[in-house]
Amino acid sequence: MESLYSDISYRIRNSNTFEKIIFLNIAVYISYLILDLFNLPYINQYFALTSDYLYNPWSIITYAFIHEGFYELIFMLIMIYYSSTKLINLYGEKIPLRIFFTGIILGALFFLLFYNGNGPLIGSSAGTYALLFFMLCYMPNHLIKISFIKFEFKYIMFLLFFMDIIRLFANKTLDGGAIAHLGGYLAGFYHYTSVYGIGDFKRFYKRRKPRNKKNESPADFSRQKKIDIILDKISKSGYDSLSKSEKEYLFKSGKK
Repeated sequence: MESLYSDISYRIRNSNTFEKIIFLNIAVYISYLILDLFNLPYINQYFALTSDYLYNPWSIITYAFIHEGFYELIFMLIMIYYSSTKLINLYGEKIPLRIFFTGIILGALFFLLFYNGNGPLIGSSAGTYALLFFMLCYMPNHLIKISFIKFEFKYIMFLLFFMDIIRLFANKTLDGGAIAHLGGYLAGFYHYTSVYGIGDFKRFYKRRKPRNKKNESPADFSRQKKIDIILDKISKSGYDSLSKSEKEYLFKSGKK
């Protein structure tokens, strides 16, 4: 037992921030189950987001760490891990964390402004969808492989967005979770345009052809090598470590 505790403690200490967020979500879920057994709804009462948020203003953030359903929790944690890992490899931790928490806050604001029901808002989906939408903007044609099945990332996002539209208008009362997701989408869009500019969207859905090294000119090879060096710098130190000229070069290269 002591060895298990040591292993878990070591894993948490040496994990990145998003992995710590995942551990926190799991810990809160277990606490929720234990308190629910004794009919003590303290977690939702004090930390879920409701229209009475002025009595517990911290709920604008804390609602995102509460999950009631096991399958909902697992799905969100998988999406957080997948999207954060991809973006950390490109930008370091700082930018993905900004995207995630901006999504949480905008999701909360959208909920408070547009939800006309009585239920509380819980779950990290607004922050998660912000990460996913940023990924959609940057790598829409990214190929996902599950066993022998292959499909492009953009089709997952189209499905999630379509489901949210259905949820929004399926009942007379707007769905609070779907409203919060819209805030998440907006957060992802905002952060992408703040990094690359709004004019960069024309390259989104151009299918990139594999590089043919035999037909590459020395100039093409040199340009690709410089891009690889810049991306390697981002993965090690984050996007903010780039110089102004490096950011401009990466932006212009992305348009080609």
